[in-house]
Formats: sequence, C-alpha cells, structure tokens
Amino acid sequence: MTSERQSLTREDLVHDLRRLGVEPGMTVLVHSSLSSLGWVEGGAETVIDALLEAVGPEGTVLVPTLTGTEEDGPEHPPRFDPATSPCWTGTIPETFRRREAAERSMHPTHSVAGIGNDTRTLIEGHAHVATPCAADSPYGRLADRGGRILLLGVTHESNTCLHMVEEQAHAPYHMQPEPCPCYIKREDGTWEEVVTGLHLWRWDRNFPKIDPLLTAAGAQKTGRVGQAESRLVDVGAMRDLLLPILGDDPLFLLSDEARAEYGSTAPV
Repeated sequence: MTSERQSLTREDLVHDLRRLGVEPGMTVLVHSSLSSLGWVEGGAETVIDALLEAVGPEGTVLVPTLTGTEEDGPEHPPRFDPATSPCWTGTIPETFRRREAAERSMHPTHSVAGIGNDTRTLIEGHAHVATPCAADSPYGRLADRGGRILLLGVTHESNTCLHMVEEQAHAPYHMQPEPCPCYIKREDGTWEEVVTGLHLWRWDRNFPKIDPLLTAAGAQKTGRVGQAESRLVDVGAMRDLLLPILGDDPLFLLSDEARAEYGSTAPV
C-alpha cells in the first residue's frame, strides 16, 4: 500500500494520480502540500514531473501563484512582477512557476502559472478582468473548459475556484467596495497600471462544508496520492451546484461565526 512506502518516486505518484482519476489530456489546477505526500525522491520537482506525465503532452497543469495580501487596497496598491514576485501558495507552486516552460498570468494578486497546451488560452487577459477570479479569469475558463481541481493533500480551504463562485454569485462580503489601481511589471521593465477589484480579507469561510455535496453530486473523487488525502473536483459541476445555493443563501460559504457577525453589521 502507498501509506507503507518509505519513499515515493515519480512512477508511484503517477500511479496514484491515475487511480484518483487524472487522465491524459486533462487540464488540472493543483493546490498542494508537499509535506503531506510523505518523502518524495527529488521533492517538488518530482511531483511536478509526475503531474505533467499524468496529464500527458495534450494536457495542462496549472498552479495558483497568489501574491495578494490583506494589506492590499487603495492605501497599499499591489505591485506585481510576474518574473520575480514569489507566491505564498507553497513549495510546489513556487518551484513550478520558476520552470522555463511555465507561463504566468499577469494578475496583481491572483496569478496562476501553467505548463501545457491550454495555458495561453486560460491565462490570456487576466490582468484586465474586473475581479480576480471572474468568469473570464483562468478560474472561470477552467470551469467552462471541463477542467479539474486537484487538492493534493489539502482541503477545500485552499480551493481558489470557490472565490470564482463567490464572484459570479456576487457574494456581498467578498470584494472591497471600490476597484483599486494596481501595478504590473512588463517584460520591458516598465510598469503598467491596471484598475481591478480586490478581495476583502475579513470574513472567515467554511469551504470544507461543500465536501459531502460534491461527493453526492458525483462532482468529486477522493483518494490517496502518496500519503496525502486528495480530491479531484470537476470545476464546472462544482460551480453549477453552488451558484443556485448562493442565490438562495448568499452567506452559505461563510463560517457560522462570520455569518452571525456579517448579519449584525451588514446594512439593512
């Protein structure tokens, strides 16, 4: 069994990814925890190699390379250099974005990096979306194109595509009141100003509550990759399941404490 292995090779990881449902030609956005997998020979580079092998030459692997912080806003506008700005989403994404073949979207807070056939189609124009995870962002396009989310040793707490659902549902707690100027470094070294909406980092979520809903709807498979409990989620099915729920209950994805606090502070 995988849990009894002393170390994991690329072949081991590809086997486990296939068993979970990752198939050649698939487009997958990977949220990950390297330490959760167990001891991997070659570390993050081996995990990336396994992901690319699992989707094959016709597939695409994306990782979130987020740089946004709770300080971002009119008084502290984000400045983003796609070539050098480190992400805070973990060792695997930071290693991935540095690969020569990787291309990174030009968004000041919610960039993604990708390798594979669909990368440019998914990331094009990300700098100019109205909100970070809008329908025409890589996250929304992933849903439209039949993509998957792979939660590799992490829970839905790490699922950035849930912000895409919140944005499409116009969740009232999610965005700062006004768009904000942000700055993106071009390849020629000059800085471009873009005006976009920014997330409001205040309200606690309870994203893991969607686990049983997705499983019951057939939108999620669970299994182990290495020692890591992992989930493979159909992004479009997740969005289509949750949008009506948020239409009826806009605060559905908040924690109980945040629901109560928001309800006491929101304008009547």
